Amino acid sequence: MTTFIPGDLNDEQLPDVLGQALAGLYSGEPRLPSRPGGRGAAVRALKAYTGKDYAARNDLRGQVSRLSMYLRHGMLSVTEVAEHARGRLRGRDLMEFLRQLTWREYFLLVLAQEGAGVLSNLEAPKSPVRWADALPDDVRSGVTGLPCADAWIGHLIRDGWMHNHERLWFAAYLVHFRRVDWRAGYRFFREHLLDGDVASNALSWQWVAGTFSQKPYFMNQKNIEKYSAGRWCGGCTMSCPFVGEYGQLEERLFGGPVGARVPARGGRQ
Repeated sequence: MTTFIPGDLNDEQLPDVLGQALAGLYSGEPRLPSRPGGRGAAVRALKAYTGKDYAARNDLRGQVSRLSMYLRHGMLSVTEVAEHARGRLRGRDLMEFLRQLTWREYFLLVLAQEGAGVLSNLEAPKSPVRWADALPDDVRSGVTGLPCADAWIGHLIRDGWMHNHERLWFAAYLVHFRRVDWRAGYRFFREHLLDGDVASNALSWQWVAGTFSQKPYFMNQKNIEKYSAGRWCGGCTMSCPFVGEYGQLEERLFGGPVGARVPARGGRQ
C-alpha cells in the first residue's frame, strides 16, 4: 500500500506524517535529524567549511567538518569534497583531511571485495576473547553510570552523530572493557548514526576489535581526559575502568602484550 505524503509539509508536520508512513521501520519517537538533509544543505555546508585546525581533529574541540552524513547519503561526492579541500585547506590540515577521505574510499573497496564478509571477522582476534552477543540494556539506554560513556551514547541517540574519537572510545569500552561482540556495537550504530554506512562502520569496529588490524585498539583515562579537556573526568565519582598505564590495561584486558601499537584509522569527516 502506497502512502501519499504531501509535498508542502513544514518542519513541524514532518515528524508526525513521516513517522506514520514509516511505522515499524524505526524505534523511538519520530523527529527531524540534528542537521538538515538534501543536496542544497550539503553544498552550503561544504562551501562554509574552511578546514582550519582540522589536524587537531582528535581533540573533541577540533574543527571537524560534519560532512560525513552528506557523503554517506550521496549528497556530496568524495571528488568534490577533495577538490574543495585542496582549494581551502593548507599544510597538515589538508593532508589529514585527505587521509580521512582515503580511508573512506579504502573501506568501500574492502566492502566491494568482501561483500557481506565485512560483517564477520576478517582476521582472527589478536588475543583470546569471549564476547557476549547482545548489547547490554544499560548501554542501550545510556545509563552505565560512567559520565563519559553515557555522554557518548547520548550523543549517538540524540544527534545521530559522534565525534570520531568518541566512536573509538565507545567501541573500545564496549568490546574490550564490557566484552561485547563488535557486531552488537555495529548494529547499535546502524540504528542511530546518520552517517553509518556499512563499510566505514563495520571495518572501524573490526579495527578496534583487532579483527582488521595489528592489535586491538583501547584507551586509558589519561587519553580521554586529554582529548576531552577533562569534561567528564574532573567530577566523576565512579570507579573508572580506564585508569592505568597502557601496559597495565593490556595485562588486565588481554593477559599481556598483543602486538605493535598502530595509529588510529579514520574515515569520519
